[in-house]
Amino acid sequence: MKDVLRLLQEERETERRFVGEAATEPDYPSGWSAALLMAHIASWRTRLRDCFIQTSRGQPVSGPPADIDAFNAVELARNAGISLEEAATRAETLLGDLVDLWARLGDRQFSWFSATTTGEALVRNSYIHPRRHLAEHYLERGDQSRGDELREETMAELRRVDAPESVINVWK
Repeated sequence: MKDVLRLLQEERETERRFVGEAATEPDYPSGWSAALLMAHIASWRTRLRDCFIQTSRGQPVSGPPADIDAFNAVELARNAGISLEEAATRAETLLGDLVDLWARLGDRQFSWFSATTTGEALVRNSYIHPRRHLAEHYLERGDQSRGDELREETMAELRRVDAPESVINVWK
């Protein structure tokens, strides 16, 4: 897959714009707050970072959690009072950590859900996953066109960089 780093830079900018806009949005009765959404993204980046570190050390890789719903519930409870600024900073820092680790590891065989390489895992975890949640956030707040636009933009970019179907299917 080509242009992994460019995709991640685009995602960094997308998240920065989202956080800037979300800082002034009102609370909504449903869905996660913007702060919880960014904390959720950070928690999954932490999980992948830990697996990349295990790989770099030649250790057995723990992989994704067996019970995703339980993992998410624990993380959401842990981050219940987090500020948007703290969650966004954490998510951005972890994205940088992942890029640095990937640069050292190289694109090698690696299992992460349907991803089969470290590059695919990184795109799945830190490009597609956040964008799915951002699109859902817009939809929950009544901005159908923005959610649809982000989805279409994401799918077009994934096709442009020749992402494998196993990665693209994450959003289908």
